[in-house]
Amino acid sequence: MPRTRLSALDASFLRVESPTAHMHVAWKGRFRPLPGRPLPTLELLRRSIAARVAHAERFRQRLAFPPGGLGEPVWVDDEHFCVEHHVRAFSADDDVLDRRDFDALADRALSEPLDRRRALWRVHLAPRLDDGTVGLVMQVHHAMVDGQSAVELALLLLDVAPDAEVPDTPVAWRPAPAPSPTRLAVEALADAGAESLRAARSAARTARSPRASVRIADTLRRTALTLGEDVLRPAPSSYVNVPIGPRRTLVHHTTALGPLLELRRRLHVTLNDVCLAAVAGAMRELALRGGVAPAPMKVMVPVSRRGADEATDLGNRIAFVFVELPVHLARAADRVAAVHAATSRFKRDDRASGGEALLGALGVLPEPLRDRAARLAASPRMYNMVVSNVQGPRFPVHLLGCELLEAAPVIPLSDGHALSVGIFSHRDTITFGAYADPTALPDVADLPGALSAALLALQGLVSRGRDHGPRLAYVAPEVRDHADGTRFDREPVQALRR
Repeated sequence: MPRTRLSALDASFLRVESPTAHMHVAWKGRFRPLPGRPLPTLELLRRSIAARVAHAERFRQRLAFPPGGLGEPVWVDDEHFCVEHHVRAFSADDDVLDRRDFDALADRALSEPLDRRRALWRVHLAPRLDDGTVGLVMQVHHAMVDGQSAVELALLLLDVAPDAEVPDTPVAWRPAPAPSPTRLAVEALADAGAESLRAARSAARTARSPRASVRIADTLRRTALTLGEDVLRPAPSSYVNVPIGPRRTLVHHTTALGPLLELRRRLHVTLNDVCLAAVAGAMRELALRGGVAPAPMKVMVPVSRRGADEATDLGNRIAFVFVELPVHLARAADRVAAVHAATSRFKRDDRASGGEALLGALGVLPEPLRDRAARLAASPRMYNMVVSNVQGPRFPVHLLGCELLEAAPVIPLSDGHALSVGIFSHRDTITFGAYADPTALPDVADLPGALSAALLALQGLVSRGRDHGPRLAYVAPEVRDHADGTRFDREPVQALRR
């Protein structure tokens, strides 16, 4: 069976990883034990996961790198795989762990990179927390999953039914022998030749098909627009773009989803618009508390490009779009309208398709240029921070008979970025996870409170305009200066007027 080779996008997350920038996505969750069910233990969790990895090969595979950088790495069976290495406990089964201690242990785990010599995932269990819940932290390398496939991966560990049985003995499986360096080199050269042949055949078909030529011309137009609007426009300087170390902290705020859905409906915007506006308000508050003048930020927003038939595929199926986060606007109404105007513009221009085409072009670059392109794409020049919104299941899920209460997402930090924000909705709640270097950004502890205040300000737009609802109007365009002294005209920004 042919081995699965990482795509250029998957491999880019290996290229930008460093001792201070660990490229794992993760989540920290809490579960509520259900009446009549035995409490979870480390042994039960290991048995449950061991029974599943026999049917989910990526869980028990590691990366193998062709010699001399001849191609991207491939997934091979980990001959030394053992569940005990990947599934660990923060405390003994009978020990009660304080919530603050759980958070500190989770931060410590999230500050450690995954070992590339092994399967690229890890789970930590806290069987007893002092509030009666069960804690869990799961890490998976970004080369293996994007945000949406990470959810699918987590669902492989969780159950829909609260009374799912744990097998007494796992299904046996035998790892395939590891390929030799020579074999890896030969396969890499063969794959490169096959890719060149496919490209040549595709070009020949295009030359004979006017319709295909039109599609390519349209893709080139969108790619050029993305290049001009997103890639070549530098991000402004920001207090979140500083040198970082390896330490990480995850703080979060969970709130009811219903009021935000009502806000979306009343304002005729999307839930993502509401969430981005909330982040803008929180970042404004954080800047003011730190004595920094609130200024717009260029944020990277991953957009899923998965089709319905790719929902459970691993790897990355994403494009990146860039949005100006209106941190400088004082009114919640202006912030949500500005975000809506920006997101509507990139949807109208289909810049996600252009971004996808640019990312796809990584695969045709020579090896040294791939490294440079990946590092440039992850640099502070390109964006100030990442804000990623991932939709979770709308139904209950369980871990060993315990129901998931909340899950705070982790979006990895590349060098020069002290903060990222992940947003995860599950059933009737939504959680904002702020992941940061606590040394570079000590004020991150204030972000949950700032997010709460920003969300309340947004919800107030509906309560104050309940009779007729707010409507959209335009304010006059303005001219602003970049931090580097260059000037640009800002498009008219929509504002909410009642």
